[in-house]
Amino acid sequence: MTDLRRLAIGALVVSLSVGLASNVLFLAAFQFRSDWFLEPTGMLGAGATSAELLRWASVLDLIGYYLATGVLAYALWRILRQRDPVLADLSTLAALAYTVAGGTAAAVLAMVGPMLMEQHAAAGSADQAVIAGQFGILFEVVWRSVWQLFDGILIGAWWLGVGLLLRGDQPTLSRLSITLGALAAIGAIVNALGLDLIRDIGLGLVFTLWTIWWVLLLRAFLKSSPPFGAGHA
Repeated sequence: MTDLRRLAIGALVVSLSVGLASNVLFLAAFQFRSDWFLEPTGMLGAGATSAELLRWASVLDLIGYYLATGVLAYALWRILRQRDPVLADLSTLAALAYTVAGGTAAAVLAMVGPMLMEQHAAAGSADQAVIAGQFGILFEVVWRSVWQLFDGILIGAWWLGVGLLLRGDQPTLSRLSITLGALAAIGAIVNALGLDLIRDIGLGLVFTLWTIWWVLLLRAFLKSSPPFGAGHA
């Protein structure tokens, strides 16, 4: 097994394990309440346990969805660049920008979110109103503006590029990747329009297909399927 294949397989395993674990911790931090996802300030009184869960959910999100994606994007770029250098370079640039922007937002949420929850619990009623406003702005910036709008455009561009580069020998993976790219673009538009219900339904679909995409790509690497075989990677 070549170093690039090991790198890609390791990144995919991290995404599948750590990334999915972060989803569970986010749900637990929000106490599985859908109304808090729509209005995050509702969780300010959820207590110290939810604050710690939010911290670790964000840290795992940083590792599983952002840092691991950057590593995977590099490995795929090395493998696929000879097919179309311009397309590979541009789509990988989008993936790296996604990693930096989204990873930075995750780090900010991990540190600032729990801190505001702790301050809210210790503050008087007047200060609580100010902290609630700050908490709401934090989630609007991290959750809506970076993760669901800017990052949606960037990772959509990467998925589209990868899908086009894999058309010749991974048709199923290619179609799924292109579909994800299209859904990410539509989701960014829906988010910008403030269509909350449609956005949240779309996010559920994207995360489901994203997990399937990870599994199919991991299987292709493990089976040394073209272009991920020993003679390619």
